[in-house]
Amino acid sequence: MGFFDVIMGLVGLGGLGILSIAGIAFYAITRDYNQEKEKLQLKKIREERKLEQIKQENYLLENEDMRLELDKIKEERLLTQKKNDENKRWLIRETKYDKEKPEN
Repeated sequence: MGFFDVIMGLVGLGGLGILSIAGIAFYAITRDYNQEKEKLQLKKIREERKLEQIKQENYLLENEDMRLELDKIKEERLLTQKKNDENKRWLIRETKYDKEKPEN
């Protein structure tokens, strides 16, 4: 039992005019306060839900970007691999040592 409940009980039992008016005023104040508190809490929950939706959308977009970048890297790797495969047909390759070796 809270303080305001006790006051409301006294007002009901005593029947005093001043206490009943004060009790009704206290009750109205607390009720309004609780309603405002609930409204703020509801607003907070809505904002958190919007934020979570934005986070999920951002996550999906980042994953799509990463997938596209990975596909691009794979294509580049395939191109370089094909280029290397074309060069493999030669049995003798020119090496760094061959380039530095003086010719007589």
